[in-house]
Amino acid sequence: MQERFVKKFIYSLLTIVVISSIGFVSFKILQPKPSCFDKIKNNNETGVDCGGVCQSCEIKNLTKLEYSNNGWYFLQKNNFYIYTKVTNTNDNWGAKEFNYVFYFIKNIEEKGKTKEKVLKQISGSEYILPNQVKFIITMIDKPDFQFDKIAFKIDEKKISWSKPLSPDFIEANLFSVSNIVLKTGSGQIVTSTTKAGNVVYEFKKDLKRGDKGEDVFNLQSILAQDSSIYPEGIVNSTFDMATYKAVIRFQKSIGISPQTGIVDYKTREYLNQSFGSQVKNTTSVSGFSFQTNLKFGDSGSEVSELQRVLKEYPSIYPEGRLTGKFDYLLKKAIERFQTQYSLQVTGEFDTPTRTQLNLLLNKSTNQNDIPLGVTANLSFSIFNNTNTSWKEISVIGFLCDEDKNLVAIAKTNTSILSQKSKDINLSWSHQLPEKIDVCPGGINVYTNVFDEKNIY
Repeated sequence: MQERFVKKFIYSLLTIVVISSIGFVSFKILQPKPSCFDKIKNNNETGVDCGGVCQSCEIKNLTKLEYSNNGWYFLQKNNFYIYTKVTNTNDNWGAKEFNYVFYFIKNIEEKGKTKEKVLKQISGSEYILPNQVKFIITMIDKPDFQFDKIAFKIDEKKISWSKPLSPDFIEANLFSVSNIVLKTGSGQIVTSTTKAGNVVYEFKKDLKRGDKGEDVFNLQSILAQDSSIYPEGIVNSTFDMATYKAVIRFQKSIGISPQTGIVDYKTREYLNQSFGSQVKNTTSVSGFSFQTNLKFGDSGSEVSELQRVLKEYPSIYPEGRLTGKFDYLLKKAIERFQTQYSLQVTGEFDTPTRTQLNLLLNKSTNQNDIPLGVTANLSFSIFNNTNTSWKEISVIGFLCDEDKNLVAIAKTNTSILSQKSKDINLSWSHQLPEKIDVCPGGINVYTNVFDEKNIY
């Protein structure tokens, strides 16, 4: 009896082992293979679905590109423009390529329900820099079909995230736009010079060591424009020791005492006045010819006039102070002017510099007419703030009516040398409303900072 019990126990145990083995083998066979999308930390990953054989965790944790699901369209003569806006809020990473699609959609009634039917789609690819807001524009022939709306979508699984070739190539300090003049076909000047279009800031709170964020990023971008103030030139959104020392030098250069290294009310006020986003009307700089050489320490009406003229060139004299005194800031402005026009850099308003400026002023008085048939002309200067010469930059201009509705788009490509300016002219010949102006944020300059072939 006992022997029979032992046999039954052994048979039962063997049965359990066999069934368990079959179940284990079946589980292993049917178990999904580890992947980078199973939301499990496996397969040598250093985080959930990132690191190891998967994409880096730094890229996985980036903020997604922001965009509207709707595209907008605009008919200009026979050209049909489709456009939308994409924003990248990541500080150090951009996308060297992402794919997008515009969809033309028609609403169709079927069995009492409204369904969307895609009539046509336009595909393309683009790049976007760290901390950049970019317009995506496509021009096509006017559609020969009726549609109800245009949708826009980015293929988020195929974004090629990348860091720029240099940490200096960030959106905030690549280019400055100045000397903006919009004229109608009659030659009437509609819009005058504004502050640098791509470099405008507003500081609303004090900043000190240890602070981080966009305000610190903007502060560093400003300080980095002058190597004597901020020789490190590091823009990392962190108020570190180098930034602290740069603020002290900056405060000393503009006469703030004591120099605390804190961006306090006085420092903020100066920064906002010099680099703020407010638009200023141009006062005419023609009709004046400089007759006297000037140097550091001089003062008087001719120094005031020199400051007033240079103030209209934000890339040259971003501070725009009208003191009547030839101070350190004016000396630096003269040096920038001399560099831009390939003159000997002396920091003095000497004869060659005075002659060059007078030529520019005389030239401006003869530019009031625009060609016959042109209904609007937008001219401005782009200054390349980097030490890199770019083979291709894209320039886009938008005009709006008095209600801020888009009425005109123009786009051109050009090249630009390092630390040099380039004059741009955009023209339109179709009928425009009587009252037009440059749209808010209506001048955009882009260049591909990920492509080595784009560098001279």
